Formats: sequence, C-alpha cells, structure tokens
Amino acid sequence: MSKRYCFDYGRKFEEWEQLQEKLVQLFKEKDDSRIIFMEQGIQILTEIINVTEGVHLINFSERFEFIQKNKLNYTAFRQLAELFKEVKKKIAAKRIMGNK
Repeated sequence: MSKRYCFDYGRKFEEWEQLQEKLVQLFKEKDDSRIIFMEQGIQILTEIINVTEGVHLINFSERFEFIQKNKLNYTAFRQLAELFKEVKKKIAAKRIMGNK
C-alpha cells in the first residue's frame, strides 16, 4: 500500500487550522514566538506535499523559499495560508477525478 493512502490529510489540515488561528493572534501581538508556529506550519505543508503525487502549485518553490526565509513576516504567513488552501483544493479535485 502506498504511503499516501495511509496519510491522514484531514488531521493535517485540522492541525493547520489550529495553528493558523494561533498565528493570527501572535501576528496581531507581534509576538516573536510566532516563528515556532510558522515552522510547525511549514513542516505540516512539507509533509502534505511529500506524500501527494501529481499536485503542482504555481510558483511553489519560490513561494515556499520566501516563507522559509521570512518566518516573522506577516506576508510569509499569508503566503503559507494560501499554499494550504491551494493544496487542499488540488487534493480534493484529484480525489474527485480519481473517483470517476
């Protein structure tokens, strides 16, 4: 069995949703501990990307590099959130197409 079939996408996206809520608050407070949560978000996205075959995001490498280099930057947080949205949509579309 392929590792992607054992991967719990739902749980990973739920983890991101919780992190995202925390990050919104930390960015409002300008709390530097947000770097820890950004790193966790980056790790979750990396896990999802690594087990997902055939899902390509526009300018992923450049965007991901920007996020990694600017973890304390609100724009990097927004870019991370957008990548999560995009990968979730692509996975859903791939599942729908695979069920036809």
